[in-house]
Amino acid sequence: MKNSLMIRPFCDSDAETLYQMENEIWNSNNTPVNVSYPDAQAYLEDHSSQDTIVAVLNDRPVGAIDFHPATSKAASKYTWTFGIGISPQQQSAGIGGQLLEHFKHFAKESGVHKIHLRALGTNPGAIQFYKKHGFEIEGILKDEFFLNGIFVADYQMAYFFD
Repeated sequence: MKNSLMIRPFCDSDAETLYQMENEIWNSNNTPVNVSYPDAQAYLEDHSSQDTIVAVLNDRPVGAIDFHPATSKAASKYTWTFGIGISPQQQSAGIGGQLLEHFKHFAKESGVHKIHLRALGTNPGAIQFYKKHGFEIEGILKDEFFLNGIFVADYQMAYFFD
């Protein structure tokens, strides 16, 4: 069926498309670190079906969420941090929202109490997106990063299940 969205765990065969997508998405307006993969193998080293959920449109990966406990400490097992990326060609088509809602359901079913992430002040669209999906701002680290010649705030956002 044309234009059918499927959300599923990551498969090794997704790596070729997703590493290219990741390299397209991330820049100094939406992340303070360089996110770049030289090839699909490097992407595979960072992702698995245990920590990545993929949105597939017409048999092609168009987005992904990767997640993990906030820290390696046992006390963090109920708090996950995550990152989400949607192909620039598919942004604003509702795919990110569907993927995020799927992830929220998965996290809740997994017994997680809180999911959280960080968003740069230079990315107000992301902040609004997360607010639209029930996230709240837990804190703002003013002038946390110096990017492209300006100081940028770091918004800490969370969604609680209880």
